[in-house]
Amino acid sequence: MKLYIYEHCPFSARVRFVAGMLGLKLEVETIDYDDDETTTELVGSKQVPVLVKDNGVAIAESLDIIQYLLNLAGSAETNQPANAVLEWQSSAFLPLQKIGYPRWSAMDLREFRTDSAKRAWRAKKETEALNFAALLADTAEIAKQVEVVIQNASELLKQPLTVVDQAVIFSILRGFFSAPQIQWENSVLAWMQFASEETSVSLLK
Repeated sequence: MKLYIYEHCPFSARVRFVAGMLGLKLEVETIDYDDDETTTELVGSKQVPVLVKDNGVAIAESLDIIQYLLNLAGSAETNQPANAVLEWQSSAFLPLQKIGYPRWSAMDLREFRTDSAKRAWRAKKETEALNFAALLADTAEIAKQVEVVIQNASELLKQPLTVVDQAVIFSILRGFFSAPQIQWENSVLAWMQFASEETSVSLLK
């Protein structure tokens, strides 16, 4: 099975997390951010993640891919995250954008290996509300918002969680490692490091 991804993408990361936890092997290919052709030829649109099954059939949408992987592994779990996890995800997305958008294209990520890919990212993601220079200047205040998100994640991690719940939490939190100013709650940091090693999905730093 072949999975097309962006390294920074939380939806790509959650698929890889689930595959890792289920012990399923994937051939992972990171496509350039300005590659408009590869996934369009497979599923009719530019998007990631896209999984190409062994029979050549392609699946888009992370939760659909995850359901296929769960079925393949014989798991009875559902691909639907718990409501508490979905609520936490909603609260975490804007802080994730504020941290990640001005930083990820400057990191050593394969989707941004060309200048044209970096320009495409900025053209798509930078807005008046998410001005990259302003976000970087406001890092200290944004870090405080992120630390609340991390603290709330620590409470979630005390609850019984499915592999999909864990995948959602991990996939968002990994993006915050790109800002070293953020202070991590020790139990969450330890869980992230363990989960990264277990799934072979690196943290974004």
